[in-house]
Amino acid sequence: MPLENDTLLYQVEDILNGLGVWNEHIVIAGGVALVIYDCCLIKKSMGAVGTTDVDFLINRKQNIDPQISISDYLDKLGFTVRHKDLNTPSIQSYVKTVENTEIEVEFLTDAKSRINANAVVIEKAGITAQPLSFIEMSLKEYISVKLPRNAIARIVSPEAWVYHKGLTFAKRTKVAKKYKDLYGIWFVLAHIQSKSVSVMKNLHDLQNRYPPSWKKTFESNLVDWIKAATPKDWRLLEQQDQLGRLSKEDFRLLISQLMSG
Repeated sequence: MPLENDTLLYQVEDILNGLGVWNEHIVIAGGVALVIYDCCLIKKSMGAVGTTDVDFLINRKQNIDPQISISDYLDKLGFTVRHKDLNTPSIQSYVKTVENTEIEVEFLTDAKSRINANAVVIEKAGITAQPLSFIEMSLKEYISVKLPRNAIARIVSPEAWVYHKGLTFAKRTKVAKKYKDLYGIWFVLAHIQSKSVSVMKNLHDLQNRYPPSWKKTFESNLVDWIKAATPKDWRLLEQQDQLGRLSKEDFRLLISQLMSG
């Protein structure tokens, strides 16, 4: 089961503080990003669903010459390597048990290469990273956020988080993760709004900086899912929000407002 959000963030800080110079070369994404937006960006505790997965984005090419690799740092922090397939190189993650709950750290990188592979070796970091579409955008579109114990984290911007999930959720092979992605889109658009953060406006600005085909895919993915969603789909989506605020009507209205903006 997920850790309490404050415990999760303390663990993320411990990792960042332990990574030395590598801290400046990774960007946090995935479900942990939602928790950081909630607890550290708007600081209103809107109930972001916790997670035990920590996704770190990293460029496949590094122009630094560190004395210690990321894998060595993680080993010192008590993480062990898990090979997730039998390929060479294999997709790897790093796992550690905290309060009887397993935390899993994974590294992701861009898929812009002529060579198709399930995993990319980042030699200087001593790790393998899974290549995924549109990661190159998230690696560029990040903000710096101060975590509870003052560590500074680079985290994908809320608008880039929404854009990436909207571009990719439709291709999820695990159906349950589609609902998590859609929940995250709703959570960011509905709750990460303040005087200094306007996700919808920033998202429209972001879309204008990237290929028009991306925007078309983003909109068609969401519209097509809404059109095809069954009562069971809506029920499973609504269940993602532990506080019971997400509804079919609100989700549809929010996406309609996004498209018309």
